[in-house]
Amino acid sequence: MDCNAERLPRGAAAIICAVSGVSVSFCFWPYRTGFLAFVVLVPFILASGIIDGRGRHILNSFIFGLAYFLGSLYWIAMLGEEQIAVPWLRLPAAIVLSLYLGVFMILTGWLARRLVRLRIPFEIAMAAAWTAMEYLRSLGPLGFPWASLGYSQTPYLGMLQMAAVVGTYGITALIVLVNGMLARTLITRRWSYLALIAVVLLVPLAAGRLLLRGAVPGRTVEVSLIQPNISGKVKWDKTYSDTTLAILRRMTLSTPDSTLVIWPETAVPVHLLHSPVEMYSVASLARHKGSRILLGCPDYTYDEGVTMYFNSAVLVSPKGSVEGTYRKIHLVPFGEMIPFEKRFEILKRIDLGEGDFSPGTDLTVFDAEGDPFAVAICFESIYPGLVGDFVRAGARFIVNITNDEWFGPSLGPSQHAQMAIMRAVEYRVGLARCANTGISMLVDPYGRVSRQTGLFTRDVLTGPVAVGDGETLYRKIGGRMELALLIVCLALGLLSYVLPARRVKGFDTPSRPVL
Repeated sequence: MDCNAERLPRGAAAIICAVSGVSVSFCFWPYRTGFLAFVVLVPFILASGIIDGRGRHILNSFIFGLAYFLGSLYWIAMLGEEQIAVPWLRLPAAIVLSLYLGVFMILTGWLARRLVRLRIPFEIAMAAAWTAMEYLRSLGPLGFPWASLGYSQTPYLGMLQMAAVVGTYGITALIVLVNGMLARTLITRRWSYLALIAVVLLVPLAAGRLLLRGAVPGRTVEVSLIQPNISGKVKWDKTYSDTTLAILRRMTLSTPDSTLVIWPETAVPVHLLHSPVEMYSVASLARHKGSRILLGCPDYTYDEGVTMYFNSAVLVSPKGSVEGTYRKIHLVPFGEMIPFEKRFEILKRIDLGEGDFSPGTDLTVFDAEGDPFAVAICFESIYPGLVGDFVRAGARFIVNITNDEWFGPSLGPSQHAQMAIMRAVEYRVGLARCANTGISMLVDPYGRVSRQTGLFTRDVLTGPVAVGDGETLYRKIGGRMELALLIVCLALGLLSYVLPARRVKGFDTPSRPVL
């Protein structure tokens, strides 16, 4: 039956967009259904009104986005007391964040429609607008690129290799482009168009599989990941601080000889560098094992009456001395700080039970017997730009320490781990991920997970982490490529208001969609 978004009842179009949005959330870990990402956007594209402007494309884009992000981020309602101390705020926080991210889908719908008005083929317009807005929502202190479409492809190693060239955002663009091409096939009923779609998919897939055949392991560093699975209620209770250290010590002593032993984020629940007794305990353990110990702990500085607190990672040498400290640069909004509170005095009065941390400024690169590495703390691993800065600073493998206990038994831990894998491929570096309650894992520069732990288990994972070369095209053009796309798309979107579509030569979009 021939119909378009105008002929669809408004409620029906909204329902179709909502179902399409929820479907996207099933394309990420732990579901192994990332291939669905190449088709689940088709109903939204056809029903939204973006193609011909005859539907309520702004509202429908928002409905799609709200369903998409609520389905992907419901776990925020399960946050622990360490993140949101006021219990009744958890559900509103999930809704507000989804509403905020939904605004970027409004911008996507608006921008795609403006580009279509310039006679740009709608599948290209959708891919460009979607990718530009996905990048935009990653920027600034409120940046949150969680559940970007490109992450859905991490289970498919052949397709995943695209990330070394165009990054996660490039894979997103491909996914949206294919969805748009499928929508065009349904509109025009030119089934021969499916052959072109097959080429678009098979070329990067085949190239990736061919690359993997020649991918041989290079230099490695033996590491041991300690996953203590200690509840926050126990860890942050001062009466149990000795118990926490005893568990970590016992687990470390049980490991084989490793160059680097890694404990998770805030594994030591004291200001270690200012706590002589606990520092002596860790130092003596490192001397006994003859290994470096990398651990997460809170830290602070005091200068001219001002105290600043940091979420830090500390490297202790086999001789028991502190070799270096990294202070987390990208803090969790409303979890570790209130955004813009230094600029607006009134924001300092807000108390959500958040940590009062300050961001670090140094791109610290540690050394493990001649092999440089950097640390990404918690959700710093979801920012391609930050990890790229570490690689450009000399890091050749990445250690991601995190505490995902507060996600609970939700999709959160799997989604978080999935995003970290992409950083290894984008920059061709190894990844060692150590999580308090899981998922801990070892990943090679091609995204292959060699070993991983389960959730909410006490475990030790020992094995080699690859030392990559960090030489990828994405390392060289990443960030600039996305920024250029964003600027061009916004410029064209604004230009569409003053330049009549009939003056622009290009592919004429059809006026009779088929649903």
